[in-house]
Amino acid sequence: MKRQSLLLLMFLFFIRVGAQTLVSTEVQPRNAVLEEFTGIHCVYCPEGHAIAATILENNPGRALTIAIHQGSFAAPNVGEPDFRTPWGNALASQASVSGYPSGTVNRHVFSGSITALNRGDWVSRCNEIMAQDSPLNIGVESNYDEATRELTIHVELYYNSNAAQSSNFINVALIQDHVFGPQTGGNAGSNYEHMHMLRDLITGQWGDEITTTTEGSFVDRTYTYIVPEDFLGVPCIVENSQIAVFVTETHQEVITGDVVDAIGGTNQYIGNLAVVNENIQSVSDVYPLIFDVMAKSNLPEGEEFSISLTSENAPSDWEATISINGETYIGQATISLPYNVETPIQINVSPGSTAALAKYTLTMSSNSIPQAPAKYAHLYVVFGVENLVVNATGGPEAALHQGVYLNGLAAAGSSNVGLTDAEIMVKGINAQAFNNVRNIFLNVAWTFPALTIPQIEAVKAFMNGGGNLLIAGQDIGWDFMSGNAAGHSSPEATDFFQNYLHSNYVSDGSSINNQFIADPTDEIFGAVGQSAVVDVYGGNMYPEQITARENAFQVFYYDAAKTKCGAVRAETENYKVVYFGVGLEMIQNMDVRNQIIASALNWFNIGVGLQPTDSQNLSIRIFPNPNSSGVIHFDGKVNLKSIEILDMTGKTIFNQTVNGSESVNIHNLQQGLYIVKMISEMGTITTKLSVK
Repeated sequence: MKRQSLLLLMFLFFIRVGAQTLVSTEVQPRNAVLEEFTGIHCVYCPEGHAIAATILENNPGRALTIAIHQGSFAAPNVGEPDFRTPWGNALASQASVSGYPSGTVNRHVFSGSITALNRGDWVSRCNEIMAQDSPLNIGVESNYDEATRELTIHVELYYNSNAAQSSNFINVALIQDHVFGPQTGGNAGSNYEHMHMLRDLITGQWGDEITTTTEGSFVDRTYTYIVPEDFLGVPCIVENSQIAVFVTETHQEVITGDVVDAIGGTNQYIGNLAVVNENIQSVSDVYPLIFDVMAKSNLPEGEEFSISLTSENAPSDWEATISINGETYIGQATISLPYNVETPIQINVSPGSTAALAKYTLTMSSNSIPQAPAKYAHLYVVFGVENLVVNATGGPEAALHQGVYLNGLAAAGSSNVGLTDAEIMVKGINAQAFNNVRNIFLNVAWTFPALTIPQIEAVKAFMNGGGNLLIAGQDIGWDFMSGNAAGHSSPEATDFFQNYLHSNYVSDGSSINNQFIADPTDEIFGAVGQSAVVDVYGGNMYPEQITARENAFQVFYYDAAKTKCGAVRAETENYKVVYFGVGLEMIQNMDVRNQIIASALNWFNIGVGLQPTDSQNLSIRIFPNPNSSGVIHFDGKVNLKSIEILDMTGKTIFNQTVNGSESVNIHNLQQGLYIVKMISEMGTITTKLSVK
């Protein structure tokens, strides 16, 4: 049973100084709404569940997911629970779902004419949506009467601008966590934990219509709903349930959405945290590194907030503090904030001697409304990192195998290692926070897309700026170059594959390609041992066959006759690159994996002809970088002979003999990004320099 009350007022009639409404009247970004089509007999659906969980974990308060059990894979066998709903088939039909798992992100048509997306696209498409401003904001609160099982759901909308369509629809869904049951591929028998499961659409198939959608419109509606004891015999436990609310344009595009606990849940807007400068920065010689953040309260004057700073991966010898109104805090502060006035917060990070790419999370939560969603600001600090391991974001497989790269670099004696994912990589490259990163080890594993277009462009910029690349993963070529409808072909991908990986795609490969043999004549990888290539993806083994383009070299093969190439390397004036058509995690022999990484690292850092032990001695850095002083200094273990500075087109604009000098005058350089080559008797080191 549903009761509705409608209040349409212009903003000027209800706002007052210090007023508190459920919905925010400030422009907010869109939230991502992932509708995931799944089923208990779908072998790859657990991968979809993992991707959805990662999206939620990485974007608290910014994304929601609804798992819709639908289609033939959701049909239960005798004795199995039935997780389907009356609503799933129409939703799947609208999205043109043809495979599982599949999903829609805000029911948006990103390419082609349908909304259904492969699981590898969910992360990047959610990021696209979350980068946009929303024309409306949603406020939600839910209360539950245990005696009657009645839910009361209060929804407020505020339109910051005119909606694209005159008719919008409020959709209210009941979803449930911790539903245990069978799941093929879940490795948990009949005790797989299903999350975010759609139980019912409280407002029906397509929602509750709104016809006042112009700028300044305020909408207030209340829905009541008696929660059944079960759906198709599967108990509905309200304590494990949530209310998802989203607004659509007609029945299609989801403008934005949010989710709250079914019992006492609210998304009461408490205020905001905004990072003023770049949220990813590198540390030079100026300590501490400072992030400027503005905190603003939407609660009545003088309300108390908890401000906390945490990190899961900052080294133990790093220090971080919070500065507010002249007071310094470690870890946590309790402060009162004025209504609707920005209060400066300064985050100070002082690294120790350990290199890392560390993530800090600044959290603002209300002490008086603890159930209201906290606000977050994510901050990234790069210090001392020269070798960066980057996990692809098209699926969970890359992160599962990151240890192959971290262990290989450790075995090679490298301690200046950082770890991140491809989305943060894009931010770091664009913010020039990776200017001291020499080498990227890009772990694609078996994920789709191998790289998104923004990720491709960022890697190209890194390479053009003098950075070296090792990239490995099966199906990179298939994804970019096969033309398959399920792939991610694009002009950008073709350019990257042919002109930066210097490779031609031949075929997808199969389990026949089960040996990995170095070309013994190759001066970089020729001494690497032989290993079997093994299936680590449950019967999905596609070691790709590729060939080298002009001025590139074929360095590994799947057969002793050298008829099927599996890896290509190339060197240009700006970068060195080695591309493997197979994930390094599929190379069975750990020693061979480590030899591959050590050989690449040695080649990247010092060129041909030096032993791996020399690479640990060939260490030098430029500081300060970024530079605004007009003088660069050198610090390291080698005696420099000369330096050469190139602009981003590769043109030499500065060449000077230094003969051990510890500094060079660069006053004549204009603002911009440059490539610096430092030449010693042991070899050449290339790095990037940012002149401010």
